[in-house]
Amino acid sequence: MSACQGDWKVDVLKQANLVPWSLVGLKELTLLFLAADGRSPVSEEVIHMCLFLYPYVEARLSPSILFPRLEELDKILDDLHMQGLIERGGEEKGSVIRLTEKGAAEARKLARQLADSWVLLGGFVVRKGSDVLGELEAMKKAYNGRGPLELLKLLASKLETEGENYIWKLRGIDERSARNIIRTFKQLSRELKSVAKEFNW
Repeated sequence: MSACQGDWKVDVLKQANLVPWSLVGLKELTLLFLAADGRSPVSEEVIHMCLFLYPYVEARLSPSILFPRLEELDKILDDLHMQGLIERGGEEKGSVIRLTEKGAAEARKLARQLADSWVLLGGFVVRKGSDVLGELEAMKKAYNGRGPLELLKLLASKLETEGENYIWKLRGIDERSARNIIRTFKQLSRELKSVAKEFNW
């Protein structure tokens, strides 16, 4: 995390009296997400899906069959694992992730720093640190522990109602492809709702 001294944003934030402030990137958001909800373990699918849906994360998508997968997040998780900040386990290697004690200490330090400050996200969006912490907590509680089918239903429903808001986040593919993805998920959401109603899911 960096304050980017010398950046024009520093002067703008000072003039607006938005101090203290911190620049938060995907690595910091990942640590804070993993620390949320009492450090509960979380699947890689849930991490990728939640940070894809979080409005202030912009990252390149990696190829994936069903769920969004963020290229930068894969690299960050590998780095955190090498640094001893997370551990991987579960039914299949790497399927479940949790903070180590070292990682939890790092996340607590970060959360304390952000709780009473302003946060610059995506290089342009300024939010209260306490709001960011609360949003990550709420997302983890809402999505963690759900199976693949339920996650797919939630994702399809989210993209059906707010799909246009996510097109700008889909780096690595052109706008036409992004719109095709959104259109497919909208149709999938409608069909899943129909099946759920028929079988009382």
